[in-house]
Amino acid sequence: MRFRWITLCLSMLVLAMPTILGATDDIENSTPTAWWIYTGQTLSAISNTITSKNARIINIAVDTGSFSKFTVTYVRNSGTYAKTWWYYVGIDATTVSHYLAINNARLISLNAYDIGGGDIRFAVVMIPNTGNDAKAWWWYYNQVPSQISTLVSANGARLIALQSYVTNGTKLYAALMIANSGTDARPWWWYYGVTPQTIKNNIGVNHSRVINLTPAGNGTLNAVLEGCSSGCPSWWWYYGTDSYQVLSYAQNNGARALNLNPYVCGTGVCFATTMINDQPADIKACDPNGCISEAKLRSNICGALSGKVVGYSCEVGGLRPWWGGTARTSTDPPALAMSPDLVTNIASVSKTITAVAILQLLHKRGITIDEPISPYLYSDWSRGANIGLITFKELLTHTSGFGQLSTCGNGMTYSALETIIAGGVFGSDIGKPAYGNCNFALMRELMPNLLGINLLGYANGSARASQSASIYINYINSHVFQPVSVPTRACKPPSGTHDILSYPYPAGTIPGTDWGDWTLKCGGGGWVISGDEIFRVINDLATGNTLLTSAEKKSMFSDCLGWDCAVRSDCPDPYVCKNGHLPSSSGASVWTYAGVLGCNVPVVVVVNSPLPSPYQTNGDIIELVANGYKNAKVDGTAQACP
Repeated sequence: MRFRWITLCLSMLVLAMPTILGATDDIENSTPTAWWIYTGQTLSAISNTITSKNARIINIAVDTGSFSKFTVTYVRNSGTYAKTWWYYVGIDATTVSHYLAINNARLISLNAYDIGGGDIRFAVVMIPNTGNDAKAWWWYYNQVPSQISTLVSANGARLIALQSYVTNGTKLYAALMIANSGTDARPWWWYYGVTPQTIKNNIGVNHSRVINLTPAGNGTLNAVLEGCSSGCPSWWWYYGTDSYQVLSYAQNNGARALNLNPYVCGTGVCFATTMINDQPADIKACDPNGCISEAKLRSNICGALSGKVVGYSCEVGGLRPWWGGTARTSTDPPALAMSPDLVTNIASVSKTITAVAILQLLHKRGITIDEPISPYLYSDWSRGANIGLITFKELLTHTSGFGQLSTCGNGMTYSALETIIAGGVFGSDIGKPAYGNCNFALMRELMPNLLGINLLGYANGSARASQSASIYINYINSHVFQPVSVPTRACKPPSGTHDILSYPYPAGTIPGTDWGDWTLKCGGGGWVISGDEIFRVINDLATGNTLLTSAEKKSMFSDCLGWDCAVRSDCPDPYVCKNGHLPSSSGASVWTYAGVLGCNVPVVVVVNSPLPSPYQTNGDIIELVANGYKNAKVDGTAQACP
């Protein structure tokens, strides 16, 4: 729960001095770049973000109910976004003016707030008002709308930001404006304390876009609109969303957030945001094997699915997702179009997620993948022949000897795993690849001891099974999902009607399948998340270091830990991939795919019905993606991976 912080935040200063390449305003710049949004950030977290990501703040807002935490929007401070800049929080108007004067700067973000008794403080971001960034500009606070109108007219200006706040029971406004002349001349409009529908109506009437959107209380908004008669980049605006929805909207639109402003929404916190296109037409990705077009790869995968399955979504590299078809048919009302932010049971792609968690835990404990699993099994489980020889690496690569057992395929519950361990394996099978779900389900039961949690106080059976499942699910949420902005998820369908159901093809009138509750058998399968959320995990494995260190990722890729390249060679070689498939007796299917092609091109595919010919009967989704990759080759210079 947020609380009202009674101690004034200290002011904070950052000065960045990059090589200046351009001076396009951030709200006009649609050149693709790296960007980030965070909410609930402390000053320390902000500083770490700036340093670790070479980031520049373009918008900062004080969180609701707290003077010590902030919602911050960043861009990478390079290329056409490179600017010298400063930010300050918890300062009064006199201090804002002081820093503007000594920095010869102008504000690009202004957030006013009352810390009590009419004492107004500010969180601001400023850049030098020099060179190509120089503008005639003004800032104001403690104004009523009529005063702002007068100031706009007197200055020959247009608003670029408008924010309301309450002080001593009165709603007042803070505003940024620039001269509406020269290259900055635009038709424009502003609205305060209006409904979202009013804004929507005026967007259409004025042929305009929203460049600034802030909450005004009681479900109303303040908005500044800019005319698009001379053309505007692609753009979007949203309100009443949570932070995860904002990320999904940006991901699905190929957009970046221009600003993110929090406000009380029911019993929680919602956000108002505007976005601008952040999408290149194509990306050429090269590695030692040559080059591919990411746009061609995406088109090849989606083209093989479009009109031939009930519903699909595919996400490739740095491009926005493509999707089509139906997530839920009218047989399961309400009918729902497919979207990459809808959730489904992702089947065996869950194994890659489990592998990430286990690699994290091994690293924390100083355990190598070549060490035996036996010390981390429950001490009251009987151990059959050769169990003491099995290593973590052999579980992670399906070479444990369990895959040769007929019981391993469906051996995902606590009791089934205990029986498998008691039965042992043939020593000659250890080291030989044989796919088996029990390998990864067993990691769920190893996790308590890896975490140093003793479950022997719970009866051997359902009581302990419930505890180990809870430990596993909580760990994945806290240490795999949350760090890459995936909301809390479960191994069962969500309540309501916003999940994907699976169907035969064509769907006809057969009710869809949601695959049920996998809570007590999760690990080898069973996670219920969206294509967008799978992508956030796989993208970090491909391009980041949030979940695993570089050394851990190198081992995960080269040793095929948690990937299907451990048991097959068509990912395509030498890359990593993981497929998932759940079929039903009614002919319904879900197919999922997650992989990294080239040096760092993440690919995620979700399909909620059987695959088109020939992949359903003479192949699978790995072959479909591999063919898409083969036909995405383009001319270019092969290069080593970073």
